[in-house]
Amino acid sequence: MIFKGICTALVTPFTKNGEVDFVALKNILDFQINAKVSAILILGTTGESPTITEAEREKIIVFTKSLLPKSIKLIVGTGSNNFEKAKSQTLQAKYLGADGVLVVTPYYNKCTQNGLYLFYKKLASETKCPIIVYNVPSRTGLNIMPNTMAKLEKLKYICGLKEANGNIDHIQEMFHMLQNCPIYCGNDNLNYLFYELGAKGSISVASNAYPTLLARQYKTKSLMLHKKLYNINKLLFIETNPIPIKYVLSQKGLIQNELRLPLTKLEEKNKILLDKEMKNLEGEN
Repeated sequence: MIFKGICTALVTPFTKNGEVDFVALKNILDFQINAKVSAILILGTTGESPTITEAEREKIIVFTKSLLPKSIKLIVGTGSNNFEKAKSQTLQAKYLGADGVLVVTPYYNKCTQNGLYLFYKKLASETKCPIIVYNVPSRTGLNIMPNTMAKLEKLKYICGLKEANGNIDHIQEMFHMLQNCPIYCGNDNLNYLFYELGAKGSISVASNAYPTLLARQYKTKSLMLHKKLYNINKLLFIETNPIPIKYVLSQKGLIQNELRLPLTKLEEKNKILLDKEMKNLEGEN
């Protein structure tokens, strides 16, 4: 198990001229470190990884690793539908000191379940790096089935599953099928359900802004906290992630509200909704 508890799927802050903002990156990392989260994921979906250059990747990994204490694990998103690219980025992350990688199921190619199995098997054997499998069919158009994951969990270096399929039957079957593989919630609005089913934590978008609150929810398995977080968890996906969370972080003064195309800034009508909910959670972090 790479980590247990809350892993923040960190945003990548940008300056107004479109460069990676390393001053703001330090700000948000310090915020997470002070909240004592269990792990940090960089260069995932929330980190706008498709828009990050190879040169920027290396700088972001090295910079983040230099700031994190040993108590907080570093996970790097290295998934691709190109096997050699996934392998190269995984080896890079391993070499630069990552504790593990998050590898999304290959997208667009839409392989078979056997293709999925062989993809992860080859990646694990050739990189020897701890891998968390990431299932998010709403983005990839491909769903990893529970019986496929049950085969994968038997492989060395397959160390977890980030499950972001929102289908309740699928989720329950995944928990039923897997014997030893840690399952992490990939949808903050389902954290409570996952914890009740035995999840080992969450790879969270909301914890960018509310890490202490998310960590407390995991520790207490509190239905009251689930209800408290319900609105913000929904609103953070009112537009494509990470558009809403970047707006929230900018309102907290941690980053500038800058994204790279094709993502655009939050619409005014949705700012009003988020402003109202942020006021309800004022004083929380």
